[in-house]
Amino acid sequence: MIRLQTELARKTMAKKLNLQPLELLDLGKCRTVGEIVDGMSRCAFGARMLGEVAAKVTGWCSGGEKPAIVYDGLPTSPLGKMLKRLSGRMGFFGEVMTPEDYDGLPAGGQLRVKRAVVVGAYSERHAGALYARETGSTIYINPYDLCKPGQVKDGFFPDAVFADPNFIVPILLAVLEERIKGKGRTVGELLEILGEMPGVAMQVRQGAEVVRQMMAKKGIVRFLTLSGAMTIAQLSLVLCDMIDRGMVHSVTSTGALMAHGLVPGLGLKHYKYNPADDDEKLAKLGLNRVTDVLEPETNFDHIDEIMSAALATFSGEETISPSVLHAALGKYLEAHYPEHRAILLSAYRKKVPVFVPAFTDSELGNDVYSTNKIRELTGRKRIVMDMEKDTARLLELMTSAPAAGIWTFGGGVPRNWTQNVSPLIEIYNNRMKDGGFGEKFPMRKYGFGVRCCPDRPHFGHLSGCTYQEGMSWRKFHFNMKQAQIQADATQVEPLLVKYVMELQDAGKLK
Repeated sequence: MIRLQTELARKTMAKKLNLQPLELLDLGKCRTVGEIVDGMSRCAFGARMLGEVAAKVTGWCSGGEKPAIVYDGLPTSPLGKMLKRLSGRMGFFGEVMTPEDYDGLPAGGQLRVKRAVVVGAYSERHAGALYARETGSTIYINPYDLCKPGQVKDGFFPDAVFADPNFIVPILLAVLEERIKGKGRTVGELLEILGEMPGVAMQVRQGAEVVRQMMAKKGIVRFLTLSGAMTIAQLSLVLCDMIDRGMVHSVTSTGALMAHGLVPGLGLKHYKYNPADDDEKLAKLGLNRVTDVLEPETNFDHIDEIMSAALATFSGEETISPSVLHAALGKYLEAHYPEHRAILLSAYRKKVPVFVPAFTDSELGNDVYSTNKIRELTGRKRIVMDMEKDTARLLELMTSAPAAGIWTFGGGVPRNWTQNVSPLIEIYNNRMKDGGFGEKFPMRKYGFGVRCCPDRPHFGHLSGCTYQEGMSWRKFHFNMKQAQIQADATQVEPLLVKYVMELQDAGKLK
């Protein structure tokens, strides 16, 4: 009855507010880069920025009046040469001009530039001329959050991709070739182009090569760490593919990622945020905003229901851990929602543990606390979380193979806890030795690593911490195969995962 009531409330509210449902990115249905980017347009965060801009640029370049490119970089750089080809031989764009050239056009001359794509940075000396353009006629591509004042708002990012143009422009090139000229490119083919570019483009190409080597390595255990908003960004199926195809043997995540990841597993939806609806209004309607995504509170009513069912399977006689609870949730999904793909369902089927070291900082942690209070009031034993059980399981995984690799998306507790296993082995062995005990773990460090996070080291937090810094803590081999990509994971992870899928499908990786 509760489920029927909440589902009715969700549908009524969605219809009343004309909410636009987001769609999961399904790499299994994408053959080309253009199809992946099209899927991104219905996701969230950086993926949506890229997808929506690609759609708009395609429309512009397909019309009679080609958009101009405004670019203040070196025309002889790899990016400058690519922009010249886009406007020249390929004929997708009109002229390429500098911001100074645009600012210096005679009175009325600027009006002939109906549409413009501003690539990279520009001086504030020429910003006024760019900002005077009509809203909706200009797209900005840069990693500095530069755009027309007031264009971007909290949770609303129209006509902009805040990322390295060296990475974004080759993707747009692949999209335009496919949508206008009918020449689709695989991710592998895109990576060859990225390898010719500097910056994030080269980092992504290097990341793909490290991933390939990590997947080809015999006798290796591979860990995945996640923070940020990867599931509510509609990348749950990408994570399912990683588990289903054996790319990872362990997942460490924030609790919020797993809570939001349950939503598609129950056949529910997230929705696109409309900035016309302020947060006070959303709060009154029970619509929780995560940047540019809405999570109806009714979704959590469904999650509460399956959490209650899963928690009811524990008597309280023995302690459990987050990975044990997640396995119970996966088992419930298998029994009641086997037709919907979900991270915890894939993990349950593949026996991949899902760790959440900061478990109380989540909706699922709230459910456990509330359930325990009810158990206390009704004379039943509480469900006690023993976090060291997951620590022991992490140790077991790390020492189960002679080599280890790690996919790192974001930073925070998931990354630190998983990387901390090597110092833990060191400390444990020293304590056992000092105490006269013979039990020891074989020393293990990560020999492969791909880190994708936009943060810089000078911020001083773990998300920006480099693998090199971790080497001083003896977490990584000094000669490890590594790539560090300073970019939005929602734009990069689908490409890396699809690259592995292409290799597997071609029989080049098991």
